[in-house]
Amino acid sequence: MGCFMKEKTLPTCSREEWNFSIANDFELTAEIFHNPYEIPLDRLFSVAARKNKNRRFLFVSKILGKHIPVPPYISLLGGAALAATYMEAIYGKKTTLIESIIEAIAQEKKCEETYQLIKKNPFVLPEPVIFIGFAETATALGHSVFDCFSHGCTYIHTTREKIPEMASLINFEEEHSHATSHRYYSVDKDLLKSSSPVVLIDDEITTGKTALNFITAIQKKYPRKDYVVVSLLDWRSEEDQQRFRLLESKLGIRIQTVSLISGRIKIREKMNREVTKVNPPTEKAEGEGLTSQVEIKTLCFDEFFPNILPFSSVNSLGEKNKTPYLLETGRFGIGSKDKNIVDEATEAIGSILRKMRKGKYSLCLGTGEFIYLPMRIAAHMGEGVRYHATTRSPIFPEKRENYAVQNAFSFESPDDPEIINYLYNIPYASYDDLYIFFEREIPSQRLAPLVEVAKKLGISHVFFIFCVGGKRYE
Repeated sequence: MGCFMKEKTLPTCSREEWNFSIANDFELTAEIFHNPYEIPLDRLFSVAARKNKNRRFLFVSKILGKHIPVPPYISLLGGAALAATYMEAIYGKKTTLIESIIEAIAQEKKCEETYQLIKKNPFVLPEPVIFIGFAETATALGHSVFDCFSHGCTYIHTTREKIPEMASLINFEEEHSHATSHRYYSVDKDLLKSSSPVVLIDDEITTGKTALNFITAIQKKYPRKDYVVVSLLDWRSEEDQQRFRLLESKLGIRIQTVSLISGRIKIREKMNREVTKVNPPTEKAEGEGLTSQVEIKTLCFDEFFPNILPFSSVNSLGEKNKTPYLLETGRFGIGSKDKNIVDEATEAIGSILRKMRKGKYSLCLGTGEFIYLPMRIAAHMGEGVRYHATTRSPIFPEKRENYAVQNAFSFESPDDPEIINYLYNIPYASYDDLYIFFEREIPSQRLAPLVEVAKKLGISHVFFIFCVGGKRYE
């Protein structure tokens, strides 16, 4: 696989500790071992308590664009930073752009300019590579990494969707997650039959068990020699790292890891304190009790994405959605040759929406696994745009300084009313208009819960954007 640096030889920095008081009865300490680019930690993440008995805390990224609204180019540069780090760690090729990428992320300046430099000067891989992003949080991060390479690579992401026309080629579990089951559907059933390295991309690794579950499942059906696990944050303990080494030995493979930050975490129970009493996910903001009149418009941009896949999905109620999927999401696999369509379509849609904006500040929301294309569209909508997405993760909100989730809004998923979705960190009356993006057609009655949330946000203009198969529900 060419020149690479093993984990123990990567550059290190002086150790530092960060303490996070998460809830009444426990706190988290993060000890940093590896931060070669000296990225300020408070620029990358904070921590929150989540409603999950398997793992009570969550690292909430400030650059991912999932739980916290961010300028869309910040999220795209997060993927670029990982791509550059991957090239250096695995192949020993350091790009001169890495300093500009890190500076743009840290200072939130010249983000668009830096991103365009990467688009004009993509990284060149010395061999074919298969990039795989984890649903749902890392679907856009994985796509952002893939997009930084010129050719010779493929991107696909796992999914929680159930596709009746296709067999999931690989199934595995994310044991600590609120939604544990992952599926892998590919229009190219021979993709994993190659000997190409598989690069798994996630926003953070706490124990690495999910990655090991996936690697084991892949190796059982599509054996190969090389895997790389790439993440923004890596908190594996020595015991966790030993599991990686044991699996390497057992399967006769090599697993390398790449991250922007790595270290150890410790959970400390507070003595003589009450059991955790934090508010459950609620629908409260500064304007609690207030609802506003909103203008609702629905727009369809299906003509911009010509490559649709005629698959349906089945939700937990057994209801079938026959609206086709977009190839360009990467859910079923996308190659380097397909990137031009993404570039052209997202710029065209973003330019249209830019002219429709109602004021200085706009919020764009992806939905579920549909994160990357809306992020790219939002990046073309001008200044004052913030982006993040809905999520399945139930996080406890608390209005206090330095806590990651200040407020929360829950609603039935438009795709599946049996699943509760959440929105976080939207201060009341902070935006002039709201754009909510959907990949597929949603019946108008299923949008009603989101409309009710919009009324609580103090946003006067709401646009539902369908990228394929959308009907104009007026």
